[in-house]
Amino acid sequence: MSSQTCSPSFSDDLPTLSLCLQRWLVKHWRSSARLLNLQRSAGGYSNITLLAELQTDEGTQGIVIRIQPEGASVFPDCDVQTQYRTLTLLQGSGLPVPALLGLELDSSVIGAPFFLMARIEGRVPNENPPYHLEGWFHDLAPQPMRQHWFAGVDGFAALAKLDWRALGFSFLLPQQGQSPLVQLLDYYERMLGWSESLSGRSYPLLWRAMDWLQLHQPQDEPMALSWGDAKLGNCVFDSDGRLVGMLDWERPALANPVDDLAWWLMLDESMCTGYGLPRLAGLPEKAETIARWEQVSGCSATDLPYYELLAAWRFAIVMSRIGDIFTKRGWVAPDARMDERNGGSRLLELHAERLNF
Repeated sequence: MSSQTCSPSFSDDLPTLSLCLQRWLVKHWRSSARLLNLQRSAGGYSNITLLAELQTDEGTQGIVIRIQPEGASVFPDCDVQTQYRTLTLLQGSGLPVPALLGLELDSSVIGAPFFLMARIEGRVPNENPPYHLEGWFHDLAPQPMRQHWFAGVDGFAALAKLDWRALGFSFLLPQQGQSPLVQLLDYYERMLGWSESLSGRSYPLLWRAMDWLQLHQPQDEPMALSWGDAKLGNCVFDSDGRLVGMLDWERPALANPVDDLAWWLMLDESMCTGYGLPRLAGLPEKAETIARWEQVSGCSATDLPYYELLAAWRFAIVMSRIGDIFTKRGWVAPDARMDERNGGSRLLELHAERLNF
C-alpha cells in the first residue's frame, strides 16, 4: 500500500483518501477490509459526505463516510462526535438509524475528524428538483404516497416518545438557567450574525422575525428528543413504503416535541409554496398530519403556530449560508441572490405579512 499521507485537502484527491481510509479500516475494524468505489455524495451540505463499498471476507456492503469540514460551512459548528454519539445511543431504540462502523477524532488520519456508517438501501424523496415537481415520490399513486408520508411522521413521532434520560441524552440539556428554546434562539441569533459576516450582506427580515420570536415565546414547554432535521428528504423507504432509514442527525436537541412536526411541515411547504409550485394533491392535509402525530407521539401540537414560524426563520438562516456557498462556488448566478430568495425566506415573508412584523 502507498505510503502517501492525507492532508486537509483530502477531498480533492479521492484515490489518496481511499488508501488512507482503507488503512484505518484495516487497523481499527477488519484486517480484510478493502474500500472500493469511493465517490462524493450529492447530498450533505454541512458535512462532507462520501459513499463507498466495503469489501471483507464476509461480503460487500455500502458505507457512508461523514467528514467534519474545517473551513466555513453551513453551520458555524459541525461536530461529527455529537452525530456519532447520537446514533450510538439510538442503536436498539427501535428507530431505523444507520449501523456504525467507527469514529476517528484524530485529524492527522485524513485531515479532519470523520465517522463511518452502513448505507441503508432504499429510496429517498428528491429535493432538487422538489418532489412536488417530479421524481419517483411525485409519481406515486395517492394511497402509497400517503403511506410514505405517514411512515415518516410516525418515525419522528416515535422519537418524541423515547425516554431521553434513560438513553443517555442528558448531554444535550441546555446550560443551567436556560430553556431549550432560549438556547435555540441564542444559537441562531449568533448564526445569523455569522452568516451576514461571511456573505457581506444584511438580512433585515430575519432580524425582524427574531424579534417577534423573542417576544412571543411559549412558556412551560414539554421537552423531548428532537431529530433536528425531520423531513421527507431524510427518510429512506423500502419498495413497500416502509420507513427503513432516518438520516442526518447533525442537529439533535432536547426541545418541545412539536419542533420536529413544525420542521416537517415547513420543509414540505417550502418546496411548494416557497417556490410557487402546487402541493402534491395526494399528500395528506395539514390537519391530518397533526392528528396523526398527536396520536402516535402522545404529545400536543398546541405550540405549533409559533414553531412553524421558528422553523421558517431557522431554515431561512440555513439557506442564507447555503445560498452564499453556492454562489461563491459558481453553482448559482450572483443575481439569483439565493441567500435571501429561497423557499425558507418566502415562507418567512408570508408569516411577516400575516403577523405584521
